[in-house]
Amino acid sequence: MSESRRNTIGVAAAVVGLLTVFIGVMIAHWTRLPEVDEFGRQIGWDFIPRGWVYYTIGQLIAVGGSQIVVIGAVWAWIYDRHMTWARASVAALLAWFQLILFFGIIPSEWLNLAQGPLGWTSKPAFTIPSWIVLNNDVTISFRVLKDLISAGYYTNATVAAIYGAYKVQMLYKESKTGTKPAPISEYGRPMRVPETAGADNGR
Repeated sequence: MSESRRNTIGVAAAVVGLLTVFIGVMIAHWTRLPEVDEFGRQIGWDFIPRGWVYYTIGQLIAVGGSQIVVIGAVWAWIYDRHMTWARASVAALLAWFQLILFFGIIPSEWLNLAQGPLGWTSKPAFTIPSWIVLNNDVTISFRVLKDLISAGYYTNATVAAIYGAYKVQMLYKESKTGTKPAPISEYGRPMRVPETAGADNGR
């Protein structure tokens, strides 16, 4: 793939991602507006649906758009390129953004959703069958369920971040230690360099 075509695809993906982020943010903003003001009067805009379901959908759309932006930027300027200080700085910025998003913003919004609209408090969620817990009565509350989901998310996100960093390191390590292509002669055939040529020159 040519350099210009690759840049075009990456930039186009980044632009589509930014538009998707804008649409998601607008959906989350307008669907979160209250239906009445502090005096109990209807604010209007009745054609806009309200509620946490639409607000969460808008957030998910925005997150998906942000990932399209990251993929487009990586494809256009970082992936399979010779790493320079400028590209390393852009890659570090994208990695910082991903860490802030997946370890800060998303868990925070999950807690706001669970503790707010969902109302996951100390009320019981389900009871474990007694034959599993030696005929004891063990009930799991929604608060515990919320914390279990948070702990599972953080654990999987941490493993994914470590594995992703390892794969990136191995990718660039393999690209540096890979075999160099054989030189091509004037007749279009690969040239063979004698292995003893370097040893003879060193004598």
